[in-house]
Amino acid sequence: MGCRLARASLVLIGGVILVASSRAVAAEDPHQAECDLGIALALEGQPAQAESVFISLLSHSPRDSRALTNLGNLHLLRGETEVALTFYGQAGATDSMDAGIVLNEATALLLLGDEEAAQERARLGMRMAGGALSAASLLGLRYEGPETEAAKGAERTYLSKEEVLALLRAAAGHVPADSAKAAGTAGSAGRTQLKKRAPVWRSAGPRASEGEDSAALVYWKR
Repeated sequence: MGCRLARASLVLIGGVILVASSRAVAAEDPHQAECDLGIALALEGQPAQAESVFISLLSHSPRDSRALTNLGNLHLLRGETEVALTFYGQAGATDSMDAGIVLNEATALLLLGDEEAAQERARLGMRMAGGALSAASLLGLRYEGPETEAAKGAERTYLSKEEVLALLRAAAGHVPADSAKAAGTAGSAGRTQLKKRAPVWRSAGPRASEGEDSAALVYWKR
């Protein structure tokens, strides 16, 4: 009788601990599932439904940097670049340590034609991310090239002006994702050499809203 009571007590205690643990996880971030749903809808090419989810998330969690960032992404993919920048600015004010938000701003600035500001934000984002390759990964890009060049790239935290622009253009969809080249003409030997040195950035995952005209690889904040 005593053994049965002991076992029952252990089962009861285990159940209480499990329930308490589940509640603790939910209390820690009760809106994570909603954010994940919005991102999934966006990546599946359902921007209207994704927008509704992110707006709902904002209503439950005002100034939520995830919702603000991801709403900015949806506007960027629609070609509403200035609106996207507004959302990124609000997200950055809430979470100033997120390199991905800064990189999204850089992509948006490039789409607006402000290359100088785009480079400045991109360099800041790269420093915050811990290097060029980490920054590219946040944007859904990966480096591909000769093994020796890849090894060098893995060690570098600095990219030239042309390499920064190649990265951002690949993210913004201004050039094919499998051939992001530095600007230049074949007629200039110096520029041809520069083109050869430019990294190749390839898509590392599904492209958001595949059918959108202004398709871009962006950082989705989870």
